Amino acid sequence: MTQLSTSGSAERNARTTPLNLLITLVLLGLVLLAWLLSWQGTLAQAWPQVLLSQSGTFSYALLALTATIGPLIGTRFLPNWLSAGIKTGWHGVISGFALVVGLIHGLFATIGHDPLSVAQVIVPGLAPDRTLTMAMGTLGLWGMLLVYVTWALRSRIGVKAARALHLLAYPTFLAATLHGLWLSHGGTNPTYVVGSAAVGGALLVRLVTLARRKR
Repeated sequence: MTQLSTSGSAERNARTTPLNLLITLVLLGLVLLAWLLSWQGTLAQAWPQVLLSQSGTFSYALLALTATIGPLIGTRFLPNWLSAGIKTGWHGVISGFALVVGLIHGLFATIGHDPLSVAQVIVPGLAPDRTLTMAMGTLGLWGMLLVYVTWALRSRIGVKAARALHLLAYPTFLAATLHGLWLSHGGTNPTYVVGSAAVGGALLVRLVTLARRKR
């Protein structure tokens, strides 16, 4: 009982540390200020494009990290001295950051060169240019939101249903990967290569671990 309580406490602390919350709010405020200044035309024209690109890459890197940690929880590939609460807690924290940065990425798509409308950002298939590529990004964003929210509501919808919906993290990651790769205009971005390899390797480890447990 003590171990369960400690793990639960560690998970809550990982999610609600005041310093983490303060840092998040400050960074979010700075980014929103940059968006507002870009929208008003105060910042140089290059800034909206840079922020759009960098927020997309950062969101993907965080998504790849959390999609790598998730399958490894409960395996011997994560240090044993980390409690289950800390592992799952930081998995949730990183997922939340990936979602927030992804939303910021979508926000910056509404300004700068060839801006999209809000509807074109949030509805797959409405973007007039590179429609399929943009649809993959939108689906990835909706997927992150669905996975995060349903897991947060697992006590209401049931853990079994939440775990089933959690598997949507993989098609979500695939959609985000395709979005980034197709926007690279044929170039190879190391972020997507390393991220895909890490997630694929972690998933393989998880499947092998589950197969061994069933023997």
